[in-house]
Amino acid sequence: MKNYRDFDTEDFVWDINFRIWVLSPNREVNTFWEKWLEENPDKTAQVDKAKSIIQALVIKNITFENEEVDELVSQTIAKIDENANSTTKKIKLFYTKQNQWLKIAALVILIIGVTISYQQILHHSIQPKGVYEKYVAANTNQLIEVKNENEVTLPIQLIDGSLVLLKKGSRISYSKNFVGNTREIYLSGEAFFEVTKNPEKPFLVYANGLITKVLGTSFTIRAYDKEKEVTVEVKTGKVSVFAQSDARVEEKATSRELKGVVLTPNQKIVYAREEVRMDKLLVELPTITTKKNIKPQFEFEDTPVSEVLQTLEKAYSIDIVFDEELLSNCPLTASLTDLQLFDKLDIICKGVEARYEILDGQIVIYSKGCK
Repeated sequence: MKNYRDFDTEDFVWDINFRIWVLSPNREVNTFWEKWLEENPDKTAQVDKAKSIIQALVIKNITFENEEVDELVSQTIAKIDENANSTTKKIKLFYTKQNQWLKIAALVILIIGVTISYQQILHHSIQPKGVYEKYVAANTNQLIEVKNENEVTLPIQLIDGSLVLLKKGSRISYSKNFVGNTREIYLSGEAFFEVTKNPEKPFLVYANGLITKVLGTSFTIRAYDKEKEVTVEVKTGKVSVFAQSDARVEEKATSRELKGVVLTPNQKIVYAREEVRMDKLLVELPTITTKKNIKPQFEFEDTPVSEVLQTLEKAYSIDIVFDEELLSNCPLTASLTDLQLFDKLDIICKGVEARYEILDGQIVIYSKGCK
């Protein structure tokens, strides 16, 4: 956990969790920051200042022409040089409210730093160089392209309220107003998506030959051009994935239902692009999916193993296959509170002389019962 007590205004501005709270808050994020501010009232002024800066820097419907951007950059550089000659103090662009040019400078630097091309129209005349370019070239709508060439993750708020956290070296293209019956995004690189629910208008992410379809959930996609695999990991809700080469791709993409390989929380798909093969697995470190105000109990005393496994199944939203009748007669006494899921399973299986495997995104317990 970060020590936000040590943060100054600039630290808050560039902290991804803080930016999510300002740009796209949810219940969990709101609860955390409201509680933190109650416990740290002396930081309120810095927090309010950081929020104002982030809100001022959100770029929406930018209409700058190239000449205007060049002029703003020239003015900014000249002003910085002027101030540098008159003072030796460190210039902090985000803190000075007296000079209006600084707001422009911050905006220009943000535009240049993450190379956002909000008015760039992608033409079909461009020669495709990879899968991403082919997707984009085939789209008949005018697309916005956003690139992140900065060191920090870039939050992008979409018109439907969805949030995209774009990793360094990644880019997305999408239609500004999501025209048509679907919300389509083209991804090259890695991004986390928190999608606003709308069953009437499915959300589709095209990434290196794999299509991820959701109605409203959160998930991560890793799809770099130079890598042979595409990975989709689900945090909340459900997603379906299918290959672009699927014979029923049109039906699966436009249907209001989730068709294809369906993933639930803590599951992932690894798509081998060359073999057109999908492996359904569990994420490396499954997390508890119950609501924050409902804390599962992992302290067991003479508890039937069947009940222990059902507790884990509910807490992590993962299917655990086992012989309930066989394991209901096997008691377990153990403290599993601070352990990761697979460490919990190791202790449980050792206690009843069982073993487990992960098959098709599920956990299968093999046991002959307890002696």
